[in-house]
Amino acid sequence: MLEHVPPHLLHAYNLYDRTAKTGITNTCNYPHKAASIDVEGNCMVCACDGWLPISVCNVKDINGLDQIWNNGIAQKIQKDVDDKKFTWCSVNTCGVKTRDRFVDRHYISVNVDESCNLACPSCRKSRIYRTKGKEFLSRESIAKNLVDLINKFDKPIEIMMSGNGDPFASLIYRPLLLEMEPRDNVSIRMLTNGLLLKKLMPKMKSKKNIKHLDISIDAGDSETYEKVRLGGKWSTLLENLDYVKENVDCTVTLKFVLQKDNIDSVDNFVRLMEQYGFNGNIMPIENWGAMDNFDEHDVFASDHPMNARVKDILARYGNQPGLFFHSINKF
Repeated sequence: MLEHVPPHLLHAYNLYDRTAKTGITNTCNYPHKAASIDVEGNCMVCACDGWLPISVCNVKDINGLDQIWNNGIAQKIQKDVDDKKFTWCSVNTCGVKTRDRFVDRHYISVNVDESCNLACPSCRKSRIYRTKGKEFLSRESIAKNLVDLINKFDKPIEIMMSGNGDPFASLIYRPLLLEMEPRDNVSIRMLTNGLLLKKLMPKMKSKKNIKHLDISIDAGDSETYEKVRLGGKWSTLLENLDYVKENVDCTVTLKFVLQKDNIDSVDNFVRLMEQYGFNGNIMPIENWGAMDNFDEHDVFASDHPMNARVKDILARYGNQPGLFFHSINKF
């Protein structure tokens, strides 16, 4: 299967064990219904292209979304997962060791551009923002093709934007934001830093289809926020959170990637989610190759000097209403 790993995802492929596993009894149907689409149009049959970075086809070569799951490579992965081997899966990260991984409708994670108006140290070494050139046009064509594929798909489906950049900041995502006119079978989940919601959401034809809005903030106070969300302004974030609370009818979740530089901000984060009446999600930091000193920031490591404080956070907030701990087995 290594020949089907896109070169730019080889790093992610090598981050995890890619051999057959034993002892996993939980079930996963993601290879049958989920897909992640990357910057080159490669389709991976998982919710995250880093967890299962094997391309089963390219979105530029299909004329219907069903073709993602109905081809030889996809079917080989489906059988492996159905047999509970999970040969190519990052089972220590995706959560299948502790629970079933199940989607009741088709799901596509759209990750066609890494452009973002921030340069968070846990995510990237420098700011990435594409506005022109051959690469820009290629990715924009992928986005436009997806608009057509999504608009004509008639099965229940959830569209997730985006796992590797900010869809509101990216010009490549603009066709998906402003030209997509999905029917009622489509629900949209947006993952964003939230700084451009007030500016762009009123222009979206698909605003009514947004059912979940995930806003990554990684902090609960100004000082911490402007350190871990490099380029962001706390006052701008709060202005946009106010807009969402008053104008957007969907489930809102504030997301917090816990690491060394924001562990003192957890209490403020919980107070903020309570203040707005939003849900919260605390999750472990993952190594995407952006940090040269990742181990220093990974407070979930058992030998990290702050690991005891992570356990204290779970003890204090493990039953907090509206607060979810992702990959709880890491605590």
